Amino acid sequence: MGFDKEERCETKTKEQTKIGKPYIACLWSFLVSLAGALLLAYWEYEYHPTNSQLWMVPFGLILFVTPLIIWFAIFVSDIFCFPDDHVHDPEKMIKPTSS
Repeated sequence: MGFDKEERCETKTKEQTKIGKPYIACLWSFLVSLAGALLLAYWEYEYHPTNSQLWMVPFGLILFVTPLIIWFAIFVSDIFCFPDDHVHDPEKMIKPTSS
């Protein structure tokens, strides 16, 4: 009985790890994008009238847009991903030779 309980605990831990990693990645990309948006907003508020500190604009745009592009690419690749049965297995592709 103790073995089943340990096995269930181990399975729960693995499932939580599988679920937690994408959420952490999503959170980090959201925070990076938010930092870029805040940097652009700060530049607009503080430096835009004088057009100084122009390095903040491309840096803020890169921080703001890059996570969006990455998540769009992941989303599109997930849509076009084939199910596991369509994956080409080299073992199945080898034809037996009749000698």
